[in-house]
Amino acid sequence: MKNITISKKTGRKNRYFPLICSLYFNYIFQGMAAIILSQNMDALKMQWQASTTQVTLVMSAIGLGRIVSLYFSGYFSDKYGRKKTVIIAIVSYFIFFSGILLSPNYQIAAILAMFGGFSNAFLDTSTYPTLVEAYPSEKDNSSLSVLNKAFISLGQFILPFLTRIIITENLYYGWPFILCIVCLFANLLVLRKQPFPPLTTVKNETVETEIKGPEGVKFKIDGIALLVFSFVSVSMFNIFILWIPKFGEQMNIVSQQDSLIFVSVFSIGSFVSVFLTSMIVKKGASVTGLMVVCTGITAVSLIYMILQPTFIGLVIASLCVGIFAAGGIWQLGLALILEFFPQRKGRITSLYSLATSVSVMITPYITGIMAESDIRTVFWYNASLTLIGLMATIVIAFRYKTIVKDSSVLQLDK
Repeated sequence: MKNITISKKTGRKNRYFPLICSLYFNYIFQGMAAIILSQNMDALKMQWQASTTQVTLVMSAIGLGRIVSLYFSGYFSDKYGRKKTVIIAIVSYFIFFSGILLSPNYQIAAILAMFGGFSNAFLDTSTYPTLVEAYPSEKDNSSLSVLNKAFISLGQFILPFLTRIIITENLYYGWPFILCIVCLFANLLVLRKQPFPPLTTVKNETVETEIKGPEGVKFKIDGIALLVFSFVSVSMFNIFILWIPKFGEQMNIVSQQDSLIFVSVFSIGSFVSVFLTSMIVKKGASVTGLMVVCTGITAVSLIYMILQPTFIGLVIASLCVGIFAAGGIWQLGLALILEFFPQRKGRITSLYSLATSVSVMITPYITGIMAESDIRTVFWYNASLTLIGLMATIVIAFRYKTIVKDSSVLQLDK
């Protein structure tokens, strides 16, 4: 009987394995979409006859698209199914990549760039529920989140090499965009033939006007601190990968084509770190302590890079930001805020993701204005945000320890 049970479980996993691989394959291009505009900024400025600030406005439109569609995409996924939702995500990426290439000016490009945000939201709200529905017996979903981040990092590792070849060989800058469209189209054909797990029924919940946590937990302190962390944790590595090539180039450290290597170094650190973070947390390390350490090291590495703008300094900073800022600490913050406020998981997750989306929307434009005057200002701004995030994590760690000690309401090892 035991062997039969194992066989059924294995069969179930084998049945959905091609589907899961296909879903995660999409995240390679989500990673590329996040940096493809910054990697081709000079070419896009020429195509649109635009300034740096205007190009970064197009980048900000991606975040706006995510904010606009975040709630609707989740509703659509629950009501109409995961397959239709992921198809919408892929089609939105078609519009995004082709729209950027064909736009005659930055205004039209900004409108079409919003589809990059739409696809981001629809991809997340179709993929994660599908994983849970495909493997309902999985108690620990951290490995699935790690794979998501790993595929994003893989895309951000590959793209700089493709862009470097384009620049070195003086080829058309749009080839990586076309490659993304072709690969996504092929994956769409594969996805359409894959069986999806049955859609779980979502029960309506009563609407509460106030977010409450266990005794001792206060949203105005604990919740706000974690929302600040959500904003900062995404900002500190997004700003870095957007502007580190320009920093290296304008500080006369490397050439334009060689400057892209720093993004690949960052991606290697991020790829390795997601597995290390998962392993460390599973071994029982303090989540709040890990958040403090990672944010602190990121702040130190950014300040060191600004004060010591050398090739070695940039490589060290790229590795540190990749390992400590982009290695899964955002997901740790999400798990923690859900532990603080377990009664309203959906609402809290939306708020936490909204803080991230606001960051994706405003930081490219703000830093674009700064970069027009002095690229170092961008990284001082990034370092300042990281220090704010460090203060937020210290508050979170202190509050967590106090609440656990005084009320024993929360449990780290559950």
